[in-house]
Amino acid sequence: MHLVALMFIALVVLQSLLGGAVFATIIGWTPQAIGDYYAAKTFHGLLETLLPHTLFISIALMGSLHFLGFITTISEQQKERWIHLLFGLFILDQSAPVFINLGIDFFAYVKLVSFVGFEGVLAVVSYLLFRHTLGKDLAISQ
Repeated sequence: MHLVALMFIALVVLQSLLGGAVFATIIGWTPQAIGDYYAAKTFHGLLETLLPHTLFISIALMGSLHFLGFITTISEQQKERWIHLLFGLFILDQSAPVFINLGIDFFAYVKLVSFVGFEGVLAVVSYLLFRHTLGKDLAISQ
């Protein structure tokens, strides 16, 4: 089980790093660049991007939060906070491009903050999983 958890964490971390690199390369990190990128897309183009991302990110969330449920080193209340934060940021991140495309420029800022926030919170949850899994492995080997 520990090896599977570590492999899944590695997959999520790799996806996050690659996602950030692709975001920076294709779109850019400024609200203006984000607004320009999504405003130029057609609705069909938005769907081509959002649907696969929604599928993979949902799988990553399901796996991460499933493993989070097994952690005994944090409270149930803390787990709920991480879960709500991840889902809230995920929804904002995925819906912001639609609002940008509709001409609501403020959502370029929402997209930037929610993307960085989601990746950051997912990194913290991955760290919690890694720390807990590694701690269990160390306890078993001693």
